Amino acid sequence: MPKSHKPRPGPDASDLPDVDPAAGVGSGSDLGAIMAAIKQTEQNVLAKIDSSVMAAAGELHKKIDNLASDLRTEILNVRAEFAKAIEEIQKESATFSTRIDDLEEEANGQANRVVALEAKVDTLSTQVARLADKTDDLESRQRRDNCRLIGVEEGFGNIRLERAVAELLKEALALDYTPTLDRAHRSLQPRPKDGDAPRPIIVKFHYFQEKVDVLRKAMGAGPITHNGKRFYIYPDYSAAVRKRRAAFTEVRGLLRRCTGVKYGLLYPATLKITAPAGEQMSFKTRSRQSTTSRPICAHGRRRESDTGTSKG
Repeated sequence: MPKSHKPRPGPDASDLPDVDPAAGVGSGSDLGAIMAAIKQTEQNVLAKIDSSVMAAAGELHKKIDNLASDLRTEILNVRAEFAKAIEEIQKESATFSTRIDDLEEEANGQANRVVALEAKVDTLSTQVARLADKTDDLESRQRRDNCRLIGVEEGFGNIRLERAVAELLKEALALDYTPTLDRAHRSLQPRPKDGDAPRPIIVKFHYFQEKVDVLRKAMGAGPITHNGKRFYIYPDYSAAVRKRRAAFTEVRGLLRRCTGVKYGLLYPATLKITAPAGEQMSFKTRSRQSTTSRPICAHGRRRESDTGTSKG
């Protein structure tokens, strides 16, 4: 089915010239009049089109001007907001810069203080170590007249411990005199339960020579017993010195098995070893490195612990 075509709008009747319909169309004058009418109609239509286009163009220009004005206003508003925001950011940035400068200055001051404090701490640490050594030395000097008796059962000499210990030392070591004791007491520990090891007895001699004599005879004598139980006599050292000396306990036990080797633990904690060939060595710590490559034990074998070291 063919599509219907809309009829094109023709010229308005008011635009057409007045023509008599009864007049004939065959004459030349009439044809000229018709052509003139058509031309006039065309001019009128073009004039109306031009007028409509101009009116539409005017409206369009007006709308474009309005839009341009609105756009300019918006741009100005955005610029004003951006300028305000940038101004605030600049103010905050200036504030932050000031704060950062203050923090950097404070950090530099703190760094200088830390350096000064570190130097002061190093100095104080050295002084504290020196004072600790001096305090330990003073404590050890106060203990020079003291001995420790290990293994004497609880309840011994409860009434007059000084007299009981003096008689015990005279009897156990076969002394030809009774030691003069200023004081004797148990160590300051809770009383042990039944079956536990007794607390040590700390004895203060009135005469230093008697203390030395007791220790010498205790070292030279065999097992020292009381009521069938063995006890031991040792010098009374401070806790720090005892800890340092105890580090060589295992080494000394191993050295006892070395034939011809002499050793001793000098105060405060220096292990001195004399090899069978007469070479002497001293150790203040359990060093893993030996100061000699020759064997210490007489049978020629060298153990790591024989040089003042122990594994572990």
